[in-house]
This record gives sequence, structure tokens and C-alpha cells, in this order.
Amino acid sequence: MARIAFIQFTMIDNLGPMILTAELKKHGHEAEIVIAPEERGYQRRLRANPPDILAFSCTTGAHLIALKEIARLKPAFPNAIIVMGGPHPTYFPEVIEEPGVDVICRGDGEEAMVDLACAVDSGSDYTHIENLWVKRDGEVFENPLRPLNQDLDTIAFPDREFYRRYRSVRIYPSKLFIASRGCPFECSFCFNHSLKKMYQGKGRYVRHRSPENVVEEVAKVKSEWKSLKTPYFADDSFLLDRKWVAEFADIYRKRIDMPFLCQIRADQVDEEIVRIIKSAGCHLVSLGVESGNDFLREKVLGKTVTREQIKRAAEILKKHGILFRTYNMLCLPGETLDMALETVSINVKIGTDCPWASIVQPYPRTQLGEYVVEHGLLDPDFDLTKMSASFFKGSLFDLPEKKEIENLQKLFYAAVKWRIPPRLLRCIVKLPHNPLFEAIFGITYLFNTARAYRMPLWFTAWRAFEMRKLYTEN
Repeated sequence: MARIAFIQFTMIDNLGPMILTAELKKHGHEAEIVIAPEERGYQRRLRANPPDILAFSCTTGAHLIALKEIARLKPAFPNAIIVMGGPHPTYFPEVIEEPGVDVICRGDGEEAMVDLACAVDSGSDYTHIENLWVKRDGEVFENPLRPLNQDLDTIAFPDREFYRRYRSVRIYPSKLFIASRGCPFECSFCFNHSLKKMYQGKGRYVRHRSPENVVEEVAKVKSEWKSLKTPYFADDSFLLDRKWVAEFADIYRKRIDMPFLCQIRADQVDEEIVRIIKSAGCHLVSLGVESGNDFLREKVLGKTVTREQIKRAAEILKKHGILFRTYNMLCLPGETLDMALETVSINVKIGTDCPWASIVQPYPRTQLGEYVVEHGLLDPDFDLTKMSASFFKGSLFDLPEKKEIENLQKLFYAAVKWRIPPRLLRCIVKLPHNPLFEAIFGITYLFNTARAYRMPLWFTAWRAFEMRKLYTEN
């Protein structure tokens, strides 16, 4: 029996580690999850029964926080194998060369992590396990990806038990679920395009769990976690398979009868599908507007959703009483202040309930990342150490009106909800950045998040403060 500890820095229920923990325990291993910001002295507890494997699931930007933690952990646990998985090592496998990183896991990790744990337990060689790159004595063993699991119902339900020790998750009224894997779309800002290429020829890319399996998991969590008020389905596009949605809605309504959140695309919205999800209890949907400028949205970002489809989707959602949050991006390549104000304008016109705007991150090895390099929009000295784990920090692009658009991001919620006249808004964002803008952003962020997730405002503020402290310290 091997012992594995997953270390995370986000104060939410993290689906990746939860699923891996469940799979490892199903195969007879010990596994737990640690939320580092909430358990500052977790190293002392782990030393009482040292883990064989210390694992980190990382996105790009957040990987820098993980590398700092690895540097602290390696001397304290010299015999532990340090594994990094998740999006960052999947697309940037060269992270294996970083000091302290022994193994990376690329792509889906359920079978690979179980194989690694079994090999560690038996003392056998693990340098040739599919999906893993292994560093040993200065040599890196690069292994191919295994075929995709085509039956997601065979995967164990996420193990949430270790989160009970952490207040941030224990009393959090929304819990994460996922009903599918894979996305068929080609948005330039997303890694999905690259992942599809990596898995080409290795099985059907877009896969769904059965509606019965998904609802069974929600029912289990509902019975075990009294704090659950709003299940959140984190699928890239929840409405992708209309037949699946109809079957799910019928079962969910009968067995769960609880408001839920999901993510959708505007071009998949019509009267019929909205009636179906409303009947099942859908409280709020999130959809990507991305930009109010058609050229930026369709050509630069590759989001094949038209202005008319966005407006029509909003009308239908409002008609059926479903709240909607919009995802928007500012400081896009080539964006002017006029273009950015178009994004404010479309959100005002469609009556967005929860407007959300972030600063675009030009992740390398995405189509957008390649675009900005080709057009000379990034500093020649740019590297991954300049990537932020936050979507709200300054832009990495050289834009003529960069400071004004960065100010607009801080004021975005207020600009939309308070319907600030464009002429006045243009004057306001030309002011120097100041603490008032940050304060307005902080307050509106809290109201926005609390409304979307149906959370108490005090709890939203506490979690935001803890996460801000983490990013500031790192």
C-alpha cells in the first residue's frame, strides 16, 4: 500500500485530486488532500506518517506557487516522489527539468497514478508507465499517452471526505461536479485545441457519463454534505448533447430537486432546451461573451458565436427566469479602448445578471499564444515565470491604451450594472490607477460571486481575502 498526499492551493473542491484520491483508495492505497493555505503546519502532520508520493495539480501560472512549495518540501520529505499533474505539465512537460520534480503526469491521470502507486508499493520500476515522464539520475523517460477511457461511469466518484477538515470547503454551499470530458470547439485562447491533437487516434474525445451516474453522485453528496445548496456542473458546455440533457433533467428533477449552475454556449440556446433545464431547477448559467467586438471575438479568439446569438440567448434565459453570468476578456491583442467599451455595451444591452471580466492571459502553445508572438505583441524576454495565477493582474501585451483598459476591467461590473454613460466612463478610466478602483473591483467581485454561487457575503469575502494573501505571498 502506497501513501499519497495531494497538495492544493485553491480553497475549493478540486475535481482532479478528488477523482485521483478516490481511484487510489479503490485500489487499496492511502490518499488524502491538503489545502495548504488553510493548514499552514501540514508538514508536521505529514511527517508523522510520511507519504510515498507528494502530488500537485497545476495550471500555468499557479505552477510557480507549486514549485516554491516543492522546494520547501523536498528537504523535509527526501524519500517522497514529487509528482506534478494537471494542465501545466500536460502542455509544458519540460517542467520535469525543474529541481525537485521527479515525475509529471500528462493528460488523464486516473490509471497512471494508480500504476505509479502500485509500482512504488511493490518496489518495481515505474519509468515506463504511460502518461508519465520520469526523471531519474539526470535522464528523463518520456512515455506516450494511453488511450482515452471511453466509459466514464467506470471512474470512482470524487472523494470529498478530506475536505471536511477545511472550513472553506466544508461550509461552501456549492459543490463541483462534471458530467463529461472533452470539448469539440476551437477557441484560440483555450488549450483544448492542443489536447485534441495530443489524443488524436486514442479514442472518442468528447465523452459523457450516463445521466444516472451523474445524478447518483449528486444524490450521494446531497445526503452526506448538508452544506450543499447548489450543485455546479463545470463541464465546458453542458448543453452539448441535447438528448443527454433531456434525460438528465428528468432524473435530476425527480431525485435531487435542487437549484444548479452550469456553463453553456449562446449558440446552443433555444426555447426548448432552456425549458428543459429550467424544469430541472437550473438557477444560473455562465456563458462566454468574451468580447463585444465581433472581429476580436470571432477572428482573434476563434469564438464562433455571433452577436445575434448572444442577444437571443439572453432574451430566452430572461424569459424563463434563469440568471446568467457572462465571461468577458479585456486587454485582447490589438484591442483599443473603443473596442473594450463595446464589451461593456453588449453586456448592458443583454442585461447581464453577473458580468465578469478578466485580463486575457496569452498562454503559450495555444493558438492565441502563437498569434501574439507572430504579431510581436509580447516582450521578447517573455517566459512562463511572468504568467500570473490570477486573471485580474496587469496585461502582458503592449497596447496603446493598456492602462485605460486595465482600469476598465476593475470597473467592469460597476460599468455594466450601474449603466455608466460611455462618455463618462471613458473619462473615468483615463484617470491614474488608484486604490478606489481596486476597492470598487473588490466590493463588486464579492457581490458578483456571492450572487452567482448563492453564498453568504461574509464567506465570499473571507475566501477572497485568503486567496489574495496566498498570491501576494507567492
